[in-house]
Amino acid sequence: MIALVTAGCGGSGSNDNTSRAADTAPPKSGKELPVAITSAEPGLLTVKTLLGALPPEPTDEAPFTERVLWTMRKQTVAMAGIPGKTSAACEGGKVSEKPGVTTRCTVVYNGVKVPWSIRFDEPTGDLKPYEITNAGQAVLTAKSVYGEFWREYNRVSKHLRCGEMPDLELVAYGQDTGHRCQYASFVDGKARWVNVPVSVGERGVVFDNGRSPESS
Repeated sequence: MIALVTAGCGGSGSNDNTSRAADTAPPKSGKELPVAITSAEPGLLTVKTLLGALPPEPTDEAPFTERVLWTMRKQTVAMAGIPGKTSAACEGGKVSEKPGVTTRCTVVYNGVKVPWSIRFDEPTGDLKPYEITNAGQAVLTAKSVYGEFWREYNRVSKHLRCGEMPDLELVAYGQDTGHRCQYASFVDGKARWVNVPVSVGERGVVFDNGRSPESS
């Protein structure tokens, strides 16, 4: 089940050098990824700015399908991590509220189609529970990866890098994308690169399967 999504809920990166590894030279051994991450991404969405990247939220009096599609657009933009042009539609033009019936919908973010679905369960008293689910594919933006990596890891190391990646691509939801970022870790006075897998979940970019950055 996918709950309402917020963006910018990653680690609380800090510019305080006292909380990072010593500002020593980067590792001389190991493969260095090509893109240096040296500053914050100004266009990165946060909890406060997410709603500003969307059309106005429908009122409670708006048709149910309209409200559901807005929620799916919100979730998609939160995944992408940066503002983008969106549109959305469901098969048949309307969400079926029949228990057990799944309605497939699509959000288009900057030209990339992201699949979603909604399914109603059996009513419980006056309640009509339903699930909004990502159908296995998410959007990944390079700016979000670079920006979130800075946000989460700049307090860990002075030396941050990522691989080159497309500005925008469709990836498997919740799975390793094959992309990597890295930071310099210093152990016993020796520097080494630590590679971090990149994936996309309901809250956007996820590094190293959600584990906290190493603070060595």
